[in-house]
Amino acid sequence: MLILLLFFLIIGSFGEATENGANLELENGEFSDEGGNGTFFEDEYPPIYYLKNLTKDILGDDYEKEVSPFTISHIAEEDENPIPWNYTIFVPQLKLIDVDEPKEQMTVIMELVQHWKDERLIWDPEKYGKITELTTRLEKIWSLPFTAFGASEVVEHRDQNYRTAQVWHNGDVFVLIPLKMTTNCKMNMRDFPFDTQICEVRVGLPLHGPHRFEIGVYLPEYVVNSCTLGNSAWDIFNISYGQEVILSGDSNFDNNKLGVIKLHLKRNPMFYMYMIVLPTFIINAISIAGVFMKNTEKMDRLTVGLTHIMTMTFILALIADKLPKTEKIPLLGKYIIFGLCTMIVAMTFSTYLKKISKYFSEKLEKTRSAFGQKLRRFIGSPLRVICIIIFQAINLFAGLYLLYRLICFEQKYDDKKCYRAEPVMEIIPERFANGTLKEA
Repeated sequence: MLILLLFFLIIGSFGEATENGANLELENGEFSDEGGNGTFFEDEYPPIYYLKNLTKDILGDDYEKEVSPFTISHIAEEDENPIPWNYTIFVPQLKLIDVDEPKEQMTVIMELVQHWKDERLIWDPEKYGKITELTTRLEKIWSLPFTAFGASEVVEHRDQNYRTAQVWHNGDVFVLIPLKMTTNCKMNMRDFPFDTQICEVRVGLPLHGPHRFEIGVYLPEYVVNSCTLGNSAWDIFNISYGQEVILSGDSNFDNNKLGVIKLHLKRNPMFYMYMIVLPTFIINAISIAGVFMKNTEKMDRLTVGLTHIMTMTFILALIADKLPKTEKIPLLGKYIIFGLCTMIVAMTFSTYLKKISKYFSEKLEKTRSAFGQKLRRFIGSPLRVICIIIFQAINLFAGLYLLYRLICFEQKYDDKKCYRAEPVMEIIPERFANGTLKEA
């Protein structure tokens, strides 16, 4: 019994010492050591302690999130030409959604990462448990007012209640913005459907003079060299990006400094070759043969001609709905109009061919020369066949010309199935608001 009593006394004393040594309480955000020996996790506080003190120090009442850090830096700068601050746009994802030719618009979805430096958010990691970065709500810090220039619609695919920013210990701030953007894009449809277009995505910072900042745009190599940025109707065969300055031309207004991403688009023309060119070629060939048939009556020829004209007009209307209303006729439109004119000439010629044959046959019937008799036989059925051959050759020539343009078009961009843009900044020439370039 004495031995058991001594054993329980030893156990009780050890438990009381352990409880007093580890009695740590968190009071007002700080850890206290009451009755202990002052050790905790090898003389280190837990990470939550450092994180709370860090957010209290850099995001406390002294941090003015309504005031731009660049404005403060500019006011404090005594030099007349202060060093501009850097604003960088990084595009890790980009995808073409649609190109609306009649409205001259392009729609893309993209992930855009904004980067700037806020010197008020700098801390020493050694004083805060080696914490080098933290993620916080965007409304807790000052953020740059992102603006898309020349865009008719910008939709941000992000819940406004869960917008976050990543802050690094050296003051670097990163903000991810997933968005869908529709931009205006002036198009040249002269070579349609063998055309290429250049559409731009332009972003900038309003109310910031261009002398105060430098804007950089960067796309990673896996985006630049990707083969899947386009869609079924368009391929993107090149991407260029850089900084552009829009000159106001007026000393009372600041110039605009923009970050620009230029997408070089190539149309996939096979849809139009199958759905428009091939049917048009067949309709032309059948209509030419129909109006020159030997036993075709005048009303039948007229019916064939009018049906052909109505069909070509309908096809032209389909093309017109897909194109902007420009003064230049596209190549496909020229082909259809050429076939329409060819058919009108063929119908007119076939209508008077019988009268012409009868007139010359009566004249040549009176002559007794061998040449005259041969010519009289020629202006009958052989002349009709020759007319069919001539007009069919014209139709075939027009079709082969479009096929030649298709082959040249595909060969020209065959080696650009995957893009050849270099992942470096490009300084785009300065230009005035009216579009004219600044003279060097």
